[in-house]
Amino acid sequence: MRKGRRTPPSRLNHGEARGRIIEAAERLFAVDGYDAVSFRDLTTAAGVSLSAIHYHFGSKQAVLSEIFARRAAVLNERRLELLEAARRYAGRPPPLESILDAFLRPAFEVTHGDRNDLFNRLRARVSLEQSVTTREIVSRAFDQLDLLFIAELGMALPDLAHEDLHWRFHFLVGAMIYTMSDSGQLEGLSGGKCSAERTDLALAGMVATFSALFRAPPMSQSAAENRSSEVKRLAS
Repeated sequence: MRKGRRTPPSRLNHGEARGRIIEAAERLFAVDGYDAVSFRDLTTAAGVSLSAIHYHFGSKQAVLSEIFARRAAVLNERRLELLEAARRYAGRPPPLESILDAFLRPAFEVTHGDRNDLFNRLRARVSLEQSVTTREIVSRAFDQLDLLFIAELGMALPDLAHEDLHWRFHFLVGAMIYTMSDSGQLEGLSGGKCSAERTDLALAGMVATFSALFRAPPMSQSAAENRSSEVKRLAS
């Protein structure tokens, strides 16, 4: 009896191939770091050929850029949604706590191990890789909305100096990224009493902590006076 011919595996369509590459790259970049992942690593994890990656993206940088564009769009849309809700409810500017909650909450709306959690870890990884490439990708994904929130915070805190506003927002983002990517150190140091996986408690704690920080006296009295004069000038 003649053996039947083996049916060749079906080729992936355009969307399936891109999706596989993105999914594999996101996990590899989050776990191993962007610089440590090679094209060969991507082809093995995604189950596609090297030519497929070159065809769909052209470079590893383009793959990372696509991941950030996709994930940041969802995150930023949620932040704007929460900010607009706060404006409708409390006016503009909303209370400081509402602004901080709108900025932070989307990052903590994750389940351990899901795609959003993976992106949180990826962003933390990328923030440690001080290359021009990764900095440009992160800037394209987040700078515009970050500036919008800084402006909103400035309206809620008109006496806070421009320099202080930016420093405190910088501290906020750093604490957010570190907390999102916690590998268990908090739980270990606290003897199991605290865990970053308790995202509800982490969010409430960060909003309370940073509300106090943003309301703290300015670092420089002269800077605060300059900021107050600038706000009054813009308002007149």
